[in-house]
Amino acid sequence: MIDMIGRGKNGTYDTLGKAYKVDNVQHELRPYQKLDYPLRPQRTVVQFNSTYMELVDMWDFIRGEIVWSQLFLSLVAIFILGTSSYIFYLEINKNGFTFFILFLCLMVAILFGFIYGLLRRLSRELFTYTYFPIRFNRKEGKVYVIGANKEVETYDWGSLKIQIQTDANAPWDIRCCDVDDKGIIQRTFSLPFRYLDIDEALYGHFEFVNRYMSAKDDSELAEVASSIRHIFPVHQRKETFKESVQRTLFDYHYRFMDIEYPEKSIRLDWLFAINIPFWFLKLLGRRLAVLTSSTPHFPFEIEAQCDVDPNDKFDLNKNPPIPALMEPATLLEKVFYVVMMVVATLASLSILAIIIDIIGAARPHGDYPSFFKILWDWLLFRWI
Repeated sequence: MIDMIGRGKNGTYDTLGKAYKVDNVQHELRPYQKLDYPLRPQRTVVQFNSTYMELVDMWDFIRGEIVWSQLFLSLVAIFILGTSSYIFYLEINKNGFTFFILFLCLMVAILFGFIYGLLRRLSRELFTYTYFPIRFNRKEGKVYVIGANKEVETYDWGSLKIQIQTDANAPWDIRCCDVDDKGIIQRTFSLPFRYLDIDEALYGHFEFVNRYMSAKDDSELAEVASSIRHIFPVHQRKETFKESVQRTLFDYHYRFMDIEYPEKSIRLDWLFAINIPFWFLKLLGRRLAVLTSSTPHFPFEIEAQCDVDPNDKFDLNKNPPIPALMEPATLLEKVFYVVMMVVATLASLSILAIIIDIIGAARPHGDYPSFFKILWDWLLFRWI
């Protein structure tokens, strides 16, 4: 199932208005209290300087999944609707005009309900923001968040109740809650990195943010900055095709390792080969989401509180840690992407053809041709 935690536009997390409780004290994290874990940015940094640090939202790793999954479900629904229409057509011939009117009303109601649900889900990724920024102002001790509802919220980092938790059908995330005097959760947001299990990587990601907010001098800031290799400057532009490919491949990283070092963490093995069609669909969904969405911006008053010294030596957007990582795709990389796209397209078409053949074989009264054979006969030029 597609993870929808926190992505609603009318309301975010289902814990809002409920009492804050800690299921396991070992999962509770405290702002400004240092932990002895390696710092893990995990490819989430959009901007970094001595005044503030801006990260992507927790849905960036899975952006594109809603689009392709809903479009796939649409194809399934169209097939079911077509089959049902054919069955009802046979019944109409038997039962006359009255049955036809009832059938028509039923189909219209189902169609409108399906379209409403489809558009509501697609709106989570299409025609919205390219990302929902989380900005940590170190000097003011504030956190500014643009949520899925496009509203801006301001938090006091030192007052947040933070713990590692999970929801049904979702990975573990680092949940930051604004709790009132009665212990009721008023607002909440999550740090961007999530994982399927409680691991050192989650603690390290929290400590990366916490250490930045706790930094008192240049040496402490330098320690945090040194953990960052990748800057993802989508506050200035939309992500490139190269970046979309890289970020859709995050599913194939061993995330307990530091994905700031993809040369060590990524494994394009047999698991990736099996999942090529799904990676391809996710990539198409992500590109569609990026191209139809706009870049978010914080209000003027927040930008005024985040003023940066033009000569800030910790401004990694002006002085990226490894400039080569921000360069456009090389010719070799472009060839690699083209090969991956071709392989993914062929694999996806083959799977679709096999599904059609299975459906055809299950239908009675007919000797249907093999679409898989037709596809590969055509691809291998056997029609010549």
